[in-house]
Amino acid sequence: MINPSELIFVVDENNNPQKPQVRSFAHKNNYWHRTSGIWVVNKDKEILCQKRSMKKDSNPGIWEAFFGGHLLANEEYIDNAVGEVGEELGLTIKADELIPYKVLASDKPTHREFQGIFVLPLEKENIDFQYEKDEIDELSWKSIDELRQILLSGKNPAWVQKPWDKEILDWLEILV
Repeated sequence: MINPSELIFVVDENNNPQKPQVRSFAHKNNYWHRTSGIWVVNKDKEILCQKRSMKKDSNPGIWEAFFGGHLLANEEYIDNAVGEVGEELGLTIKADELIPYKVLASDKPTHREFQGIFVLPLEKENIDFQYEKDEIDELSWKSIDELRQILLSGKNPAWVQKPWDKEILDWLEILV
C-alpha cells in the first residue's frame, strides 16, 4: 500500500546514506534514494510486466517490466526486494530465490535513484498472483524480444523506461 509519509532511505549522489526523509518530501525535492527492481522471469523466458495502478503517486497507469519499491530507512536492498514480491504479487519467497545483478543509478530530473536489480525465476506454471490492487491494475507476460521493441525502440509513453533497460535485457537473455 502506498504511504506518502513513510521514511525512505535517502542517499547522496554516491549512494552514501543520509538522513531518512518522508517519501513525498524526498520526491518533491528530488533527493537521491534507494529502490529495488525485481524482474520476474518464467521458464518460457518471458518477463512478467505490470500496469501500474492509477492510485500510484508516480507513473500511474503506465506499464513497467519490473516490480519493486522504495527502501525504508536502514533497509537492505535484498530485504526490500523480498518484501516487495510479497506485497505486490502475493508470493512468499526467500532471499536466496532472488538472483542479484547490481545497483544502478538513474539521475532523471524528476527521480534520482539507486536501484538494486534482482531476478526472480519462476519454474511453476499458472501462478495465481494475488497482486496488490492499490499498486497494480494488470499483469502481462512479454518475451524479451517484445520488451526490446517496447523499451528500446524510442520513447514509449505507455511504458516506464529506465536508462539500464538494454543492459538488463541483455543480461536476462544470457541468464535465462
